[in-house]
Order: sequence, then C-alpha cells, then structure tokens
Amino acid sequence: MQLTAVLHESAQTCNPMYRNPANAEIFLSASGDNSVKVWDARKPLPTMSIPAHQYEILTADWCKYNDCLIATGSVDKSIKVWDLRRPGQELLSLFGHGYAVRKVIWSPHAETVLASCSYDMTVRLWDISLPEDSLLRTWDHHSEFAVGLDFSTLAEGMLASTGWDEWTFLWNQKAEPGV
Repeated sequence: MQLTAVLHESAQTCNPMYRNPANAEIFLSASGDNSVKVWDARKPLPTMSIPAHQYEILTADWCKYNDCLIATGSVDKSIKVWDLRRPGQELLSLFGHGYAVRKVIWSPHAETVLASCSYDMTVRLWDISLPEDSLLRTWDHHSEFAVGLDFSTLAEGMLASTGWDEWTFLWNQKAEPGV
C-alpha cells in the first residue's frame, strides 16, 4: 500500500476522521482545539476550520442526505448542527446531555434524525426538523460511559450502543432495548 497524502494542521488532539458521503477525497476531523476541520486529501492544509465549540470536540458526522450538513459533539455537553455553506453560525444547538457528548451520528434512513451518546451514560435520538422539541427519545440503560453508537443500514430505526460497562444494547426507536 502506498501513502498518498500527509496532512497536518493542529497542535491539539485530532479525534476521529469522518469521510464525506458524496466525495471520498473530502473528510472532517474533530479537534482538541475546539474546531472542526474540513480536509481535501489533495491539499496539505484544511480547506475550512470552524471554531465550533467552547471545549474539545470529540465527534462529528456528515448528514448522509446532504453533504453540506454536519453535526458536532463536544466536551461542553452540546451537539451543534452546521451548514458548511454558512460556517459562521450553527444552524441549531441541541442540549440535554449531562456530560461530554462522545458520539454523534446521522441516521442513514432519515435526513433530519441523528443520535448521540454521552459520558452521562445515555443515548439520545434527535430530529432537527423540530427545533423547539428536537429530543425524540432518551435511553439510559448503560451503567458506565456510553462511548459507541451506530445505526443499522439494513433495518430502519435500529441502532446499537456500547459503553464502558461492557454492554452492547440494540435500540429500536419504537421499543425497549434488547441485550
């Protein structure tokens, strides 16, 4: 395998990278310097840097239906939704977690739905088309930090969460969890 690019910009921690769903050369990084950066693998520096939160950003994700929309989650306990065409102001801020947001992920089945998990041991389901009442559901079955989360691409409404409690829960948006 041949190395095709080396990219460097931040002196802070670079948390996971997230590929753009429409362009394999474009990706996001969530950073310890409180910013989210958009990268083009053909360029050595980020093409965009958004000072997105007051504290470290632990997670970010692209909307699967609109590659101009991203969501970020931070140590500041908030989730923010951004339109990359207007990066100067977030579209929406979501509050509800009691501790740092560890993972945020857009649904592969619904353009306006995303899920999050947190060090507060909860998993939350949000719909950004309802800005006054975005929180759809909260699950609180983990007994330690909830750190992993993913939607099923095959079964609409299904997602899984993992935690430091060594449990994996399978969640259905309309039912109680199964182990």
